[in-house]
Amino acid sequence: MDELYLEVFSDPVCGTVRVPLETLVTLFCLKYCECTDYNMILVLKSAKKPSFTVKIYDFVFVLQTNDDVKNVARMCRLPAVVRTDKSVTGLCAVLRQIVKSKSGDKCHSLLGFRQGCLIACAESSIWTRFCEVDIINSVNELVQRNDTFDSVRIPDDVAQFESFDSVRIPDDVARFEIHMNQPVRIHNIQKKNQDLMKSKRKLRMGTENIALCHNIDHVFAEGPVMTLADIILFPCFHVILQIIRNVYLQPYIPLTVRWYENMKLQLGIEESLYIIGDVRNMIENELYVKYILPDVPNKSLYKSDPKRYKPKNRQFTRQEDVDVSLKLIEELGLELEWEQYPFGYELEFDWSALPYEAHPEGGNLPAVRMERKGQQLENLAKAVLKLARPGHTIVDFCSGSGHLGIVLAYFLPRCKIILLENKEESLSRAQQRVYKLKLTNVMFYQGNIDYFCGEFDIGVSLHACGVATDLVIQQCINQNAVFICCPCCYGSVQNNHIVTYPRSRFLQNSAMSVREYLVLGHAADQTHDEFNVKTDQGKVCMGIIDMDRCLQAKELGYTVSLSKLIPETCTPKNNLLVGIPQNWF
Repeated sequence: MDELYLEVFSDPVCGTVRVPLETLVTLFCLKYCECTDYNMILVLKSAKKPSFTVKIYDFVFVLQTNDDVKNVARMCRLPAVVRTDKSVTGLCAVLRQIVKSKSGDKCHSLLGFRQGCLIACAESSIWTRFCEVDIINSVNELVQRNDTFDSVRIPDDVAQFESFDSVRIPDDVARFEIHMNQPVRIHNIQKKNQDLMKSKRKLRMGTENIALCHNIDHVFAEGPVMTLADIILFPCFHVILQIIRNVYLQPYIPLTVRWYENMKLQLGIEESLYIIGDVRNMIENELYVKYILPDVPNKSLYKSDPKRYKPKNRQFTRQEDVDVSLKLIEELGLELEWEQYPFGYELEFDWSALPYEAHPEGGNLPAVRMERKGQQLENLAKAVLKLARPGHTIVDFCSGSGHLGIVLAYFLPRCKIILLENKEESLSRAQQRVYKLKLTNVMFYQGNIDYFCGEFDIGVSLHACGVATDLVIQQCINQNAVFICCPCCYGSVQNNHIVTYPRSRFLQNSAMSVREYLVLGHAADQTHDEFNVKTDQGKVCMGIIDMDRCLQAKELGYTVSLSKLIPETCTPKNNLLVGIPQNWF
């Protein structure tokens, strides 16, 4: 049976335990799905963030200290699911696994159209980030404020009310309220509108059909049907509305309150809610309290909202803007330092020594891509082979279907190779190839880059898109490990909850703004072909972004190499970054 690891902050006492919010949400989902398909392991850790009381007498579990937890689970940020074939980490990914393990009318639709609900990683999806990161942080901040906040009291003289402190509604609550007022963006919206009109003629309002009594709008978080996003958000908003009583919030966040009350009417929600212990209310008498609704952007949070892809302030590739950014780089005296050959180029590499399943052809690549993919893999594999030693742990970040990691596993049988990939289908294809090859030195982790907590010696990534390359480099720097990266999608770099730009202190302390930096990223993606007038400029911009990455590593004591893959025609995104920490050799 699969193992589910959850973090707790106290020993269970009288059927209750103190837990972080991520554990609370996971237990709520387990209760709602009536899931008993996991061996639950509660990992006792010291509290480093706000805790919540939950009732666990309906759950069967084992309590362990962090030292007792098996090594494979210690490599994951909790919650995590450990299976015989792979480990899954991250709140959304774990809850998707829980839902997929269940059947029946109540759970089978929670993953939405083509089971795509919350499948994207938080770094690339605003919606996943909101559900997995933003609302979690918002609740934690509110609880911390509540724990150090004396209850709001009625002033002795009601006339003093105008000068009394107001309560600020969290920004993410306001963002959700705005989101709920946006048009629904779902598959086949026209047909659903037609079906709704037919249903309204036949049905009368009742508990079961309450969602059908509205137009196609955000009855639920993603539209007219309840999804996993609602299961995550509901306990979070329940805590918020316990701290700031919801009765008097109706005029401020009417759509959110309506969604919350509607959620409570859904089958199984009220029964699952009882596991959440009481939360202290920060307001003694709401009648005399003024609320402040923060001003937030008027936009949808949902990943399918087309407005978020083409906002005016993201059109960075006007030539006059690129010229300004390039001039700033010239004035700073930043010179691109290129190695003549890629790191490890001198090593021999024999493709004929690889069995079919380890070859790109064994990964079902189209013939038109086979040669170029092989050239890309050979460049990165040589760099790894030059540095790897027996006993090393090598992580192939954003491994996809395992093209690079499998080559490394075959040539380095005495090294441990970890394939880390967020997409379940891609990782499954890699697993099938590894099983056919009977490789015993490969481990599989499904989750975001920053959710991997294991120790390793070398981190490698081939065409990790945009910010993912910087997450890989950051992971390697944190572990004092080698990084070997061939970046991609420079136009997708953007500030997020983990990394910010520019990366190096040199550019951070310069006059270059974030927007001027991102202009270079967008221009760097204009490396179409040798006949395009923008190609040479795009290569220069690619080099600037990657030099900034190298400078960051150099500032932290790394020896770095920036070069081009051989041959350069194997891919338009052909820069190779290698960083080696001090005292490596």
